[in-house]
Amino acid sequence: MSTTGSVGATGGISNSLLQSVTATATPGGLAPNQTVNQTQFLQLFVAQLQNQDPLSPLEPDQLTAELAQFSQLEQLTGVNDRLDKLATSTKEATSSTLLNLLGKKIAFDGGKLDVKDGKAPDVTYTVTTASNEVTATVRGADGTVVRVVDLGAQGTGQQTFSFDGKDAAGRTLADGSYTLEIDATLPGQNTPSPLSLVTQATVDGVDLGSDPPAVLVGDQRVPIDQVQIVHGDS
Repeated sequence: MSTTGSVGATGGISNSLLQSVTATATPGGLAPNQTVNQTQFLQLFVAQLQNQDPLSPLEPDQLTAELAQFSQLEQLTGVNDRLDKLATSTKEATSSTLLNLLGKKIAFDGGKLDVKDGKAPDVTYTVTTASNEVTATVRGADGTVVRVVDLGAQGTGQQTFSFDGKDAAGRTLADGSYTLEIDATLPGQNTPSPLSLVTQATVDGVDLGSDPPAVLVGDQRVPIDQVQIVHGDS
């Protein structure tokens, strides 16, 4: 058993006795503050009882305290072992789940817009109240606005935004990651309200080495905790 703990030359055990008792288990003896395993602890404990001063025996409360400390240590070690096994089992289950997502369509936060060769995945959003004006704003990695698209008035329901991958001057944007914001101005309001965005794409890879693990959609990494919907096979 691998239970370990720190035992010093206390409670009536001299350093010479400590070294002799553990000599067989630890070549060269036991250095101060060195950890011992369960067998060595029991050897030390028995030796302590056998060699205690008859005129000043080990007090019952001290004996009970030492036994309690060892019991607690053993229990904690067992808990750690079980937690390690649980963590391993959870990691294996997560890996299996991610691999099962390969080739499936998922829905995730559409606020990140990946542009490649002038193309970007469609983004869906839902207008809950008919709006006087809906506007899409595309920003670069530094937050600079590169394009504002006026989508006009829109009624309630799910809508789709298809970005053409161009800036305000009509030039194709460089490949990279951009942020997308879509705001709706409701009747009677002057301040636009942001809408929740969702992107749907097919998983073509997984990254098991990241924390948390992620799925790959083209060049985009989507952490597993950001996946909102997984569609079944067609």
